Amino acid sequence: MNKYCIKEFLSNTLESHESTLKETSFDKTNNEYLCEDEKLRVIYDFDSYVRQNFDQSLLPASPDAIHVGNKKLYFIEFKNQNPSDIDKSQMKRKFESGTKILKEELLNGFCPKDVEYIFCVVYKKPRARYFNPYAIESNIPKFGLEEKNEELGHFYSKIITEPVEFYKEEFAELDC
Repeated sequence: MNKYCIKEFLSNTLESHESTLKETSFDKTNNEYLCEDEKLRVIYDFDSYVRQNFDQSLLPASPDAIHVGNKKLYFIEFKNQNPSDIDKSQMKRKFESGTKILKEELLNGFCPKDVEYIFCVVYKKPRARYFNPYAIESNIPKFGLEEKNEELGHFYSKIITEPVEFYKEEFAELDC
């Protein structure tokens, strides 16, 4: 285990939870996937890790997936909902408890050099209207995560809260 390379450091702990963006984006309520990508490698089902390692009666709220690159770790939460329907307090719980598990359990003993931590919320595109308030930067839903990140000592260098279409455009290699 290489305590300086995040990809190697986490691979032993998370290998039994290897998954795809497609599988981790599955919405049981609507029986559909928010993202169809199965090509991107080094995706781990974080919910699966939490279910396996924590008391079932006291399961902490947690993001859906982790994507690990050589110098970047993406924590990903999929919400197959319009942003106005997303429970802000639940998002904050997932953000906070997921970060705590990551820092205290998964990264315990890791000696980061220059790793960038990024938290992503991927949601359904808002319903079309004559005027789309989400087209204005200040109206993009943030769910109070910037404030939570401040409380956690700015652990994440970026917090991206965008509809799935944004990720398709920004990350052309994705097949969402």
